[in-house]
Order: sequence, then structure tokens, then C-alpha cells
Amino acid sequence: MLILIYWVVLIESFFQMLKQLNTYDHEISLQWAICARYNSPYLFLRKFVLALEFSGSGYVWIPYAIIMIGLHYTSIYDAMKYILLFTGLMFDIAMIGITKGLTRRSRPVVNHDDVLSIGPDRFSFPSGHTSRAVFLLFYFLSTNFFQTIPAPVIIIWLSLVVLSRVVLGRHYVTDVIAGIFFGIFECSAIVYLTPFVTRFVFSIFGVPS
Repeated sequence: MLILIYWVVLIESFFQMLKQLNTYDHEISLQWAICARYNSPYLFLRKFVLALEFSGSGYVWIPYAIIMIGLHYTSIYDAMKYILLFTGLMFDIAMIGITKGLTRRSRPVVNHDDVLSIGPDRFSFPSGHTSRAVFLLFYFLSTNFFQTIPAPVIIIWLSLVVLSRVVLGRHYVTDVIAGIFFGIFECSAIVYLTPFVTRFVFSIFGVPS
């Protein structure tokens, strides 16, 4: 009986801690949403942060990857880095879409004019922009994707994309933290999958791997 009471108290304490964490998450996320609250003195930055948001969108990078694959179709070696980029982006969409569909967490109340939020993306947990930015950061730096753009510029840009999620009131802080972990996992998965994807693509085109 004492053991049962102990576990009941322990579970109750755990849920109470989660409730307090959720409350704190809501409060700090609202405080940091400086480009979302209508009474914020920083609303003049909103257009700039919206541009940052769009720069990290799948609506930009997926068409880009497809177009670049098409432009390099005559050389599978040149197209391969774009094929791997496309693979990573699709994997990110699958992971985030499934998780958002399961959790169905509503976005913060200060989220306004979110034209990029459709389908499962209308939910908040985890942040897809964040997971994508982490993946892109890893991929761009590890492959020297943009040879003319210095690494610090890429790091600052994609870090600001992550920051934009809370600043615009799109996500709670915990959504962004989860998105970072999802992005790290996706990076690890793509490293593991790269040899298999490469061999598969090469086999289609009859190129020795």
C-alpha cells in the first residue's frame, strides 16, 4: 500500500512539474516574441525577420534542389549533392510532419499572418524551420556547398532563422529546442544514408559507385 501511495505521489509530482514547465515555456515565449506582439516596440523589425523566415523555408529549398538536379542531369556526379540535399529535405518533412500530426500542439496565440502554415505545419511541435536550419547548416558546411559564402555568414544566417521562430511568435521555446534535436538526428541519419542513396542513384544511371 505504501509503495502504491509513493508511486501516486511521484506521478502527481511529475505531472505538476510538467505543468509548471509548460507555464514557464508559454511565459518566456511570449516575452521573446518581440516581432509578434502588437504592442512591441520592435515591430519595425518584423519584415526583416519575415524575410529570414522565408529564407529557411522548404518552399525555397525544395524547388531549388529540384531545379538544380534538373540543370545538372547530364552529370550525375555534379547532381549528387543536390539529390542528397533533396533527400534530407524530404526526410525532414516526413519526420516533422508525422510528429506534428501526433502531438497537434497549437501555435502561440501571438502567431499572426503565418502564410507558410498549411497541413500538419499549422501545428507547433516541433519547429520544422529549426530542424531544417540545423540540417542545412550541417550539410552546407560539411560539403562546402556554397564555396563563395564564408562559413560564419552561413552560421549566423541559419542561427537567425532559428531565432525567428520565437521572435515571430511562431513557436514556443520548447518547440525550437525539440527542432534542434530533430535536426541533429536528421544530420546523423543522412550521414548514414548517404552511401546507400549514392549507390542507388548510381545504379539507376549505370554509373560505377
